[in-house]
Amino acid sequence: MNQANFRRSLLVSCDLRKYGAADDQLQRILQELLIQSLDRAGQVAGLDRTTWHRQPKGDEEFAVLPPDSPERPVVDDYVRALNAELQSVNRYRVPDAKVRMRMALHHGAIVDGANGFPGNDAVLVSRLLNSQAAHQALEDFPNADLVVVLSDHLYGTLVAAGHTSLKPSDFRKVDVTVKNFKGHGWMWIPDGDVHAMKFDEAAEPAELPPAQTGSVNQHAVASGGSAIYQAGNDIRIPRSVQNADVIQNFDGNDMKGSSFGPNYHGRTGEN
Repeated sequence: MNQANFRRSLLVSCDLRKYGAADDQLQRILQELLIQSLDRAGQVAGLDRTTWHRQPKGDEEFAVLPPDSPERPVVDDYVRALNAELQSVNRYRVPDAKVRMRMALHHGAIVDGANGFPGNDAVLVSRLLNSQAAHQALEDFPNADLVVVLSDHLYGTLVAAGHTSLKPSDFRKVDVTVKNFKGHGWMWIPDGDVHAMKFDEAAEPAELPPAQTGSVNQHAVASGGSAIYQAGNDIRIPRSVQNADVIQNFDGNDMKGSSFGPNYHGRTGEN
């Protein structure tokens, strides 16, 4: 590592939601709105974004701020101004044309490379930005235009320490597992309740209510304690009962139990 250009800086990265699904014309418009929104938010927060080393990537921007840049105006004022700007931009736009984004922030070591910024801290920002939790947040809250993920360092030294107007209780610690990276960040949804999100996708329900699925789910216990499941095509059999003696499936019937499809034997997998 070249010690001449080594420094510690604030790192800010953002990425638009579902940019790849847009056609060429809309992508061009979204790029323009992205930069306009970031620049206007910077002006409102009293920041000079022309001094930032910005790396454009179409629907994404990775920025390295000057080493002497204060953290609080960026983490607090800039983020709030950006959310307000996105709300204004999106007010009269159809859902598929809205500018909605994820943003990740961290303060760490940075060095110039031949094709970007190498180093673990630059990678950390990218992993926070692309975390499953951040992606899910924009899906769970369609009225939210911005999702923010702070590194543990920024959250602890700024937000939790009381140096911003942001409330620690508005943040939630989230696991971040991307590629070979495993860690955590602190997520905030300005226009959503981050604590209402459900992240445990591994847990499988023992039963899906018919009112929600339109299928018929019946559970019984045969003699000897063996489980029997009768279900529509969309049932999810819990791992705890995948060894059931019989899983009876409705195939093309009236979904009322008057006719049944083949029996699938849980332990053997045979019909």
